Amino acid sequence: MKITFFDNSTALKTVHDLQTGARGGMISSLFNVSDGLSLLGHDVVVLSDIEKTGITDSLVRWLDLEVIDGHKCDVLICNRSTTDDGLCGVISKHRVLWTHDLPHSGFIPKPKLINAFDRVIFMSKYSEGVWRTFYPLIRKSEYIPNGVDKSIFYPREKDYDYIIYGSAPNRGLQYLNLILTALKNRVRPSLYLKAFSNLQILHPKETTNREINMIENYNWTKEDDVQLFDPLPQDQWADELGKAGLMIMPTAYPEICSNIVLQSLASGTPIVTTGNLGSVPEWVVSGRNGVLTNYLPNDYMVHTIEIVRGARDVLTYRKIHDKMIRHATDTRNIWSWEEVIFKWDKMLCGL
Repeated sequence: MKITFFDNSTALKTVHDLQTGARGGMISSLFNVSDGLSLLGHDVVVLSDIEKTGITDSLVRWLDLEVIDGHKCDVLICNRSTTDDGLCGVISKHRVLWTHDLPHSGFIPKPKLINAFDRVIFMSKYSEGVWRTFYPLIRKSEYIPNGVDKSIFYPREKDYDYIIYGSAPNRGLQYLNLILTALKNRVRPSLYLKAFSNLQILHPKETTNREINMIENYNWTKEDDVQLFDPLPQDQWADELGKAGLMIMPTAYPEICSNIVLQSLASGTPIVTTGNLGSVPEWVVSGRNGVLTNYLPNDYMVHTIEIVRGARDVLTYRKIHDKMIRHATDTRNIWSWEEVIFKWDKMLCGL
């Protein structure tokens, strides 16, 4: 089957980065799904504004968007957004809309174009609810979340003093020093926090003056402060995550399907994060494999206090901590990438 992905994300890394494995702490499901389908024998092409075109080790061809006109395939998969005609100039028998992010006028400029797609793919129940609210004409859909490479993301021997953060800077990075200081004063001074977050790769559409100033004001050099690192290659990130005793994410961002959350739980690392926001509560159950706040970050004072209290309770009581570690690894609906690719293949063949 000839499958073409249409992607317009300006944040993509080059094919060379993919071939050398230099993906950092973050990954994209576009890379894994396209590679996985190619390994199953499909002829897979990705049309994108990626910086460097080429062929991946899995034989996926990454082409420039300029070659769209006249391109033919069996299935066109629109990743994230569409053009005004909804078809991106590609000639195809079937069309699939893969919803990564929340909808707005730039995703489907003409709402009736939703009828042009044979299937709509949602990565969480939260995402489906939002999309169906905006686009009531959606018909057939599939639920296929992100996957986890379980060959590397698994629990190691835990360091109960080790707190970890791994996400974009706009997921609450600016509050970590305050949170760590409070925990060291209220639990034990031996606690330490490593934050893996590249301050230079904020999504271009999410960069604000507040975040630019926030970046300029980061100067974590004191011994008691949070240790700030750039993202790591996946195997090194998995090792850090497997050893950490607790993940803290004081985020204000409504995650569609967070790789970090899935990887953390698969690694047996409980999560303290924002409740009632995005898809995270579909995987994190407060009191079982983590702690969810009641308040949202717009009430940042109370929200930060709740993050501290939640982390304090986990880090203070070893029995609670051990129970959450066990339950994190038992979290339901954390699929391997092999299972995710199987779902994709079954859906595509069913067209």
